[in-house]
Amino acid sequence: MKKYLLPVLLLALAAPLCRAQDDGALRSRISRDSILIGDQVEWTLDFQLAPGEAVSISKPGAEPVPGVEALGEMALDTLSDKKGTLSLRGRIILTSFDSGSYVLPPLYVLMARADGSIDTLEYTGPRLAVNTIPIDTATFQPHDIKGQIRYPVTFREVIPWVGLALLVVALIWLLVRWIRLRRQNRDFFGKPVVKDPPHIVALRSLEKTRAQKLWQAGKQKQFYTQVTDALRQYIADRFDVAALEQTSAEMFRDLQDKDIEPELKEKLKDLFTTADFVKFAKHTASDQENENAIPTAIRFVNETYMKEIEKEEDQ
Repeated sequence: MKKYLLPVLLLALAAPLCRAQDDGALRSRISRDSILIGDQVEWTLDFQLAPGEAVSISKPGAEPVPGVEALGEMALDTLSDKKGTLSLRGRIILTSFDSGSYVLPPLYVLMARADGSIDTLEYTGPRLAVNTIPIDTATFQPHDIKGQIRYPVTFREVIPWVGLALLVVALIWLLVRWIRLRRQNRDFFGKPVVKDPPHIVALRSLEKTRAQKLWQAGKQKQFYTQVTDALRQYIADRFDVAALEQTSAEMFRDLQDKDIEPELKEKLKDLFTTADFVKFAKHTASDQENENAIPTAIRFVNETYMKEIEKEEDQ
């Protein structure tokens, strides 16, 4: 079938010059001879194709005639197949947005026969009438433009917003309750929050640091950081000193008027000095200093706690 491709293409260019078969007896059809503006109509033509034959249909273009538009390309459907002879139908959808009467152009079907001959079938175009909607001018009354239609609000539209509002109110209430109870040192359910005494918190933290064996693993900076942090928290809670935000020198200045044994305070100062050198000067503490760090911290916590108990008993 490929051998007929070139003759078919050449003949397509010369189609208007070819002699029409059967003197124009072949006609294309439209599904309706009249439509309203914007409606669609199907333009079709039928033909048969014997075994070994090839066919080419001329394309009407995007606008077959001025005022009529083609929606898409020509499609080819098979109506039947009897012993190899195909009954085919070409179809294309047309529309128009201008009223009037239009004569569609002819369509050409180029047939490459099995014996090598070429036939041109000319299908005359039908007439298409495009009408507008008639207006009764005798009774017609012009009206002003209508306003926007307002539909009533339904429950389905309102319920999501109601749910969202309730959720926001609930979240605000929970936040206010949490802040108020926290200021009262209570949990969310109103029960008093029982905090461990400062010395218990400090001793628990120091024992945890001892169990980690940090300085034995070469992590002296982490070791001294955890020890001094536990002591700073204890000093802040026990003596009401802002030890967590202060330098070591500032903290010991505020501890001058506190009831702490001078020898105990001196050992605590040595511990913080060693810790500051390790943390900020890349100093490597000796094994003896490392071994004495936690016992010194525990002694400071226990003795200051016991002195506080003795004061309460004397009172």
